[in-house]
Amino acid sequence: MTTEKMTVHKALAELKIIDDRIISAINGGTYCVANKHSNEKIKGVSVDEYKGVIQGYYDKATDLIRRRNAIKRAVVLSNSTTKVSINGEEYTRAEAIEMKNHGVEFDERMLEMLNKQYNKAQAEILKQNGDDLEKRAEQYVIGIYGSKEGKTNTDDFEKTKKDFMTANAFELVDPIKILDKINALEDKIASFKAEVDAALSVSNAITEIEISY
Repeated sequence: MTTEKMTVHKALAELKIIDDRIISAINGGTYCVANKHSNEKIKGVSVDEYKGVIQGYYDKATDLIRRRNAIKRAVVLSNSTTKVSINGEEYTRAEAIEMKNHGVEFDERMLEMLNKQYNKAQAEILKQNGDDLEKRAEQYVIGIYGSKEGKTNTDDFEKTKKDFMTANAFELVDPIKILDKINALEDKIASFKAEVDAALSVSNAITEIEISY
């Protein structure tokens, strides 16, 4: 059995290339061969020597496979137990990697939807509460009292107009305090993205794993 220690950084670097090495070893190997009984040599060497060549091909490929699996297991185990701190929050490396690759996408999607709906609602409020509301209020009051310059009491005219505008004004229904949520999400996403790669890199460089195969 082979036992070896290495940093997670080194392990990840090896995992990037070992799959290709395995495929090359498998495809380049000879694992059995048909040979006439009376032939004493195969490809220029004795049958016994060639049996050793075949065994060497097999051992090379299977050793690489076992090494790859041992490294992968050790990295996965290390990722599930080693902690990193990102933006004041503690994650295992596995959690941080998942958050980086997938989880943060949902925060970004939520932020996008909050912004979209807030901007749409604000645009509608501005549209409905602008000059058009003022004009409709004037027309409504004139329809009741006639011209403002007539005999109607100015206070009554203005009160009715104000009541109309209040009743017909648009307002934001916002039980979640959406701007606070938007600001918090923006800070969370930006801070996480700014820190996650550095935190993982430092952890990978200083964390040591042991592989056995």
